[in-house]
Amino acid sequence: MSEELIVGAESKAPVGAQRIAANTFFLTFSSLFNLGISLGTTSIIARSIGPELYGRYTFGLTYVLMFSVLANFGLESLFIREAARDRRNLELINDIFHLKVVLAFATVATALLSAQLLQYPAETIQVLYILCAGLFFQILSESLLSIYRSVERMQVTAFVSMFFRLISAAIIVVAIYSGIGFYGIVAAFSIGNFLVFLLALVKVRRDFNLLRWVFSPTHWLPLIRQGMPFYMSALLTMFYAKINVFILSKFVEDREMGLYLAALNLVENLYFIPTAFITSVFPAFSRMHGTSVDSLKDAYSRMTKYLIIATAAVAAGTILVSEKIVLLIYGNEFGETVPVLNVLIFLWVLAFFSNFQSSLLFSMHKERIQVQIMVAAVCVNALLNWFFIREYGHMGAAFASVLTEMVVVLLLSGVLWGLGFRYRPDMSILRLMLVVGGMVAVVKYLIGFHLVIAVLGGAASYAGLLVALRVFDRRDLADLKALFARKKLAVP
Repeated sequence: MSEELIVGAESKAPVGAQRIAANTFFLTFSSLFNLGISLGTTSIIARSIGPELYGRYTFGLTYVLMFSVLANFGLESLFIREAARDRRNLELINDIFHLKVVLAFATVATALLSAQLLQYPAETIQVLYILCAGLFFQILSESLLSIYRSVERMQVTAFVSMFFRLISAAIIVVAIYSGIGFYGIVAAFSIGNFLVFLLALVKVRRDFNLLRWVFSPTHWLPLIRQGMPFYMSALLTMFYAKINVFILSKFVEDREMGLYLAALNLVENLYFIPTAFITSVFPAFSRMHGTSVDSLKDAYSRMTKYLIIATAAVAAGTILVSEKIVLLIYGNEFGETVPVLNVLIFLWVLAFFSNFQSSLLFSMHKERIQVQIMVAAVCVNALLNWFFIREYGHMGAAFASVLTEMVVVLLLSGVLWGLGFRYRPDMSILRLMLVVGGMVAVVKYLIGFHLVIAVLGGAASYAGLLVALRVFDRRDLADLKALFARKKLAVP
């Protein structure tokens, strides 16, 4: 059956688009829920332990999560792509999960050994020991949940992520108000991930009956070979994204590290938007590839336009309210975080585009090209961070990150342009500047009343001006209407 089915008398909507819309809704809802929980717990933590211990805690989390990519080997991305195309490939999860158990042990051992070799203080290493237990179970949970991503049942991953946030937040609150203190806060990550693993394991065995406790090591090497391009991309991405934290840890004290990571944490909390979108798009792109290249090219062009519209609003809004947000969440001790946040918000903007473009390359079996781009990005970022951090400290790390991501977006755009995936701005994008200006005026006027009123007013004015100034054309509005139509569609 055709991918396009009639929705009403005048509009048509791709079934893939309906799935993307539904999955993006579930992931966005869970991410907004998680964002609220995260901001609340972050505020409690930062105010209760101060910049120095906050720097130690957030550095520990960043450090162990950086090593999570070592257990990746591209296996989840490979599995999702293949299972999305043929459900018979769901059986691959048996071999992948057993392999991930071995890789998880190796990852934890590598993280702890490297911390010893880098001669971090004893207090920092104690934090890493606690967090590594959570890292082990997180690696296994992500492997199990990739099953639901491959069959585009994102509501399950959304629920599990909310469960983790609620459990870990509850543990953090108990640790702070019961007097357990700093190490109770740290332990919340590990306890939460352990409970998530148990939940995922039980649900997967009940829903799919896939996991069998029969090890087949002979199947592991072919899987690693197929996933290697994905793995190299993930490894290089992690290295270039986090190298500034490594360099910072050797040049600045815990307090300055805390100021930088406080801003980075706020920006990373906004990653739920691109993550929800890209998580939904990747299996859909993989399924569409090879059936309608022209439609895929058109989708890339229009999605690029929508990304420009979305990121312009978030970036401008963040800069307008950054000071009030920082003081509200972290308190006066973190006032120096504001200028860092105003720079790092552009990292979020650029990363949205680079992740979207990379997912398109992956769906077209062009992952090797993406790996080559990431090699160049690592070299650029290492040089920029070494220079900027030595000269400008934590602000230098922020500028180096933004400049590196800009290079990545330009390289990816060039590759996609050569492959025929092109975005040509039209007059509607020029009118977007007027929309942004109008939103800025509204926010500045309302900020004196209350932060929430300013944010809601800015969002409402932005949406209204998009339609009034025809930044959204008729086709955009028809697409959005069809995309979120409640009418039931047949699935081919």
